[in-house]
Amino acid sequence: MRRYAVGIIALVLFVGAAAFLFWPPQSAATQQLDAACWRVGALMAVLWLAYPQVKRMPPWLWGTIPALLVILAVKPKWFLVAAPIVLALAILKPRSPLRR
Repeated sequence: MRRYAVGIIALVLFVGAAAFLFWPPQSAATQQLDAACWRVGALMAVLWLAYPQVKRMPPWLWGTIPALLVILAVKPKWFLVAAPIVLALAILKPRSPLRR
């Protein structure tokens, strides 16, 4: 059910953004709403497409990604240090024990 909800949200955002094509925004606030509808709609559409893989994401990654985003928002130059670390974490993930 959640995948359908994500898809419906993406569709509603795209319809809202398309409505701004027929009735152009008059103020800066509605122009920002138009841009937000396009961007968040695209993000939700990508999430809808990748939903099965996102469900299988390892739990340790759920804590790493927000922490990394906060660090990069405060210190953007740290991206040069953070990118190789995240790449190494993704490649060198712990192996699951073999089942017999």
